[in-house]
Amino acid sequence: MSHDARAWVWDHSRSKGTARLILVLIADRCVDDRCIAYASVTALMKRANASRSAVRAALDKLIDSGELVWLDDRQGPRGERYYHLPDAARFLAKQALEGERIPTPAGSESDPAKPLEGGPESGPGERNPTREGARIRPPEQ
Repeated sequence: MSHDARAWVWDHSRSKGTARLILVLIADRCVDDRCIAYASVTALMKRANASRSAVRAALDKLIDSGELVWLDDRQGPRGERYYHLPDAARFLAKQALEGERIPTPAGSESDPAKPLEGGPESGPGERNPTREGARIRPPEQ
């Protein structure tokens, strides 16, 4: 389900910059169409590669905009805050009523789950032969 919440953020959120990235990271943790997830500031800092002040500022912007709601009556297993993405939840509920779904991406050309047309160029287990002990050596001077 996190795919649907993430897709909503990419396609419909008004957020920008770090706030958008933080919203995507929280949406990635949503497990159902209620769009509720928990995350710590530390975890968001690590995943976004952002400073504590940048993450807190982004959370404040998202909460002020109404795209993110902090559920202060709940805590995660290690005291993390719970968040709700109300606009995403409404959008997904409306889609469910209408029988629509956000299409799942087909994957890229290099998707490992996609079968290779024509098969591999070499059989399984075959490798390019190299001489025993061949190494890249710096040129002798």
